[in-house]
Amino acid sequence: MIVQQNAQAAKTLVEIEDKILNGLTKNENIADILEDDELIIILDDSKKTSDDIKVRMAESKITEKEIDITRELFRPVAYRASILFFTIVDLAVIDPMYQYSLQWFANLFGASVDNSPKSAEAL
Repeated sequence: MIVQQNAQAAKTLVEIEDKILNGLTKNENIADILEDDELIIILDDSKKTSDDIKVRMAESKITEKEIDITRELFRPVAYRASILFFTIVDLAVIDPMYQYSLQWFANLFGASVDNSPKSAEAL
């Protein structure tokens, strides 16, 4: 969602730049640029939109950092889960019975979750 919002904001900024450039290039005379009400309105709107986008981009950077911090909290859990998964997959090499024992895997996984130490942090 944040990535989509940032991409949309970048697209909006490009569109604003295009409008400004179009307004500047259609007037050949400097005096015409200063008297062009449409160009002045475009510049005013672009300033407001640009400021809003900058604020949202700053907020999204803060949110992205919070997401990164939270993601790192899950890294040890993912590491242990991957070890458990690949250990169970390798058990099929020892005995093919383990390859078809989904109930055994579910029981082992449930027991490991139940017996694991509980985190002090509530996420």
